[in-house]
Amino acid sequence: MTALVAVAAAVATILLAAGTFETDRIHFSGLHRVSYDEVYEAAGIRPGDFMGTLDTGGAERSLESLPWVADARVRRRWPATVEVDVVERTPAAVALAAPGSWVLLDIEGRILTSPLTVVPELPRLSGIAAAPEPGAFLASDANALLAALSAAHGQPEFEVAALWRDRRGDLRARVRQQPGDLVLEVALGDDSAIGAKTAAIAAVIGEMTASDAILDVSVPHLPVLRPSG
Repeated sequence: MTALVAVAAAVATILLAAGTFETDRIHFSGLHRVSYDEVYEAAGIRPGDFMGTLDTGGAERSLESLPWVADARVRRRWPATVEVDVVERTPAAVALAAPGSWVLLDIEGRILTSPLTVVPELPRLSGIAAAPEPGAFLASDANALLAALSAAHGQPEFEVAALWRDRRGDLRARVRQQPGDLVLEVALGDDSAIGAKTAAIAAVIGEMTASDAILDVSVPHLPVLRPSG
């Protein structure tokens, strides 16, 4: 056994010295928002690196630390190619980083950008702790807002324009009837039963017409309209 190990080590040394199995080509796929330069730097793999000693796990973790990267897979393709497959995050909303400064985030609450010069037509989250730097996540007080946004995504009857916490800490939303032009304010109450509350909105909004009233679904099985203010 010792002799075999010694032979294998000697062969590896000879191959390395001869330049055999050195990385010749690095192929990146799945890049849309992330630049080639960003992923090349983060992966840390360079032409000439010995294929047998590449730290593929470390490269994946480094890539996934980039704000836009949800998942990364680094694979050797012998004899000399490395394939890097990147799955990017999908923008889901914007949140305030400072008064008047909105940043992009995904459905998990991960911050994707620095403050935007042009704010896209996505749900706006507010009344929560200020958004941190790109790559970090919103504070826990945003969890219920993100849960409501996720639950609403599967409801064809309405879309969310905004979600926020009011001064009491309760959840509020501004939703838009689909199809239709009705924009309605909704009181969701506390952080409980988010799925049931979004289902209650879907159940009644299709029958509603223009109204200044607030739809209260804080008790989801008893949705009611109450005067605004």
